[in-house]
Amino acid sequence: MSVMRYAAMLVVLLVPCPAAQAQGPAPVFLNINPSWSPDGRQLVFESARNGRTALFIINADGTGERRLTWNRADDTHPDWSPDGTRIVFDSNRDGVWNLYTIRPDGTDERRLTHPEGTVPLTFARHPAWSPDGRTIAFDSDRDGDEELYVINADGTGARRLTSTPRRDGHPSWTRDGRIVFSTDRTGTSDVWVMQADGSSPHSLVALPGSEAGAEVSPDGATVVYFSEVAGRARLYRRPLRGGDAVALTPDSATSYESAWSRDGRFLAWYSDAPGRFELFVMNADGAGVRQLTDSRYDNAWPQWSPDESRIVFASTRDRDWEVYSMRADGSDATRLTWSPGRDAHPWFLPNGRIVFQSPRNYTAQGEVDLYTMNADGATQRRLVTAPGFDGVPVPSPTGARIAYQNGQYRAATRDYGWDLYLVDSLGGAPVRLTSGPHSSQVPTWHPDGSSLAFYANPQGRDQLFLMDIATRAIRPVASSAGEDRAPSFAPTGDRIAFTSSREGGSQLFILDVATGAARRLVDGLEVMGQPSWSRDGRRLLFNAQYRGTSEVFVVNVDGTGLTRLTRGYEGTR
Repeated sequence: MSVMRYAAMLVVLLVPCPAAQAQGPAPVFLNINPSWSPDGRQLVFESARNGRTALFIINADGTGERRLTWNRADDTHPDWSPDGTRIVFDSNRDGVWNLYTIRPDGTDERRLTHPEGTVPLTFARHPAWSPDGRTIAFDSDRDGDEELYVINADGTGARRLTSTPRRDGHPSWTRDGRIVFSTDRTGTSDVWVMQADGSSPHSLVALPGSEAGAEVSPDGATVVYFSEVAGRARLYRRPLRGGDAVALTPDSATSYESAWSRDGRFLAWYSDAPGRFELFVMNADGAGVRQLTDSRYDNAWPQWSPDESRIVFASTRDRDWEVYSMRADGSDATRLTWSPGRDAHPWFLPNGRIVFQSPRNYTAQGEVDLYTMNADGATQRRLVTAPGFDGVPVPSPTGARIAYQNGQYRAATRDYGWDLYLVDSLGGAPVRLTSGPHSSQVPTWHPDGSSLAFYANPQGRDQLFLMDIATRAIRPVASSAGEDRAPSFAPTGDRIAFTSSREGGSQLFILDVATGAARRLVDGLEVMGQPSWSRDGRRLLFNAQYRGTSEVFVVNVDGTGLTRLTRGYEGTR
């Protein structure tokens, strides 16, 4: 298979999970395929960080990132027009790959290609503007195999340029109007060049390995391409009219798809040097390397919907903590909240609405209120407006009441003092449950609604306690030499899942309430936050640190079936 199919081949980067093989969607490239704006101030690129692949625009200094396309398909391979007014890209939103254009402000999307041809169209991909902006080169299988075509910028006049039994694809243009492309017509992937009408094709770069992704410098003197001649794909530069190739990127990372700035001073490309594919910029001679994007993000506080078909959670994947929902298998992540600040700790109410915490109505640090919304994010309403930090809302089994914690900042100790409160799920005055210096936090309801478990630190370390709602009587549930936190009652009420440092780190345990005996559930993960039981008591959702990000996992209560549902590095398609 030729290097022209490298994108399809390399999306499968399976990463084993500690203690068990975490199943789920295969990881994919994150930020790739950059293209410069004509003025050199911005780049457009594709990213799979939000589920499907979308287009984004970022300033050349790495600031001002914004999303350009919004749909439930994949939008890829953007290229900025020479006059700066439009961006061409390919998309599978119609079930097959077609070419589209869009304005840089996200308006006026237009489809350019249609499924005409001698066989049913599977793809029209990898578009590239001509220097005068009048035509677009692309590759397509519309005549039975992968060949090169050009089309007018308005979508008319598609015409075929190559006709070989091998694959020709990934076109780019020289400043004088010739087309550089990749082909495996000699048996390996090499870089060729031809005239704009398809005439005079000849080899430009032919080495023992596979070469592709060639881009000629604006002055026509230099070509940059990637090659696998030394094993990993690396970027190389060589004079267009012959000479020695010089490696621009190290062999310690995989690097692909460079793009020249219009003045020829800079090259943008993507590399997995950070452990995932991110965008980089360097000077044309390879100096001055700087990373533009950093798409690590965290996923936390997962909770099942009443029918367990979806999971609500919070994530920083859009640069800010917001609430999302996804299917129970980790797919179809959908953003529900859109506000500045940390929207977090979502829980489903039994009626299907969601309660969560947000600081959206404040500028002062530490002022957070409780809100409710529909399962699709509609009808967001403030529930609690008390001073201080109101968070970690946990609905009662019937949904009639919500337990939560309120924090007041203590200037003397420079921390928060936490107490537990109750509020009616329809609103009203909160009722205080605890009072004192011991920071009572993270409540969980007994299934019969008669009591709450929580953690507090009256002896200087966090331990689990149980409160009778009617009498307010409090007693310890268990004791250990570690920090026991974030309890969650099982549906049967006889067990509590919680996190503890009693065996080092922060591990997930299950406690037998009657005997006080606890067993650790998973190994090799730093577990955080309050776990969530399935209705049948057989599975637990939780979030844990994994390779530098917080991820959502599910595991059977016997410790088997550990599955990672989110991917804060790779994103998922």
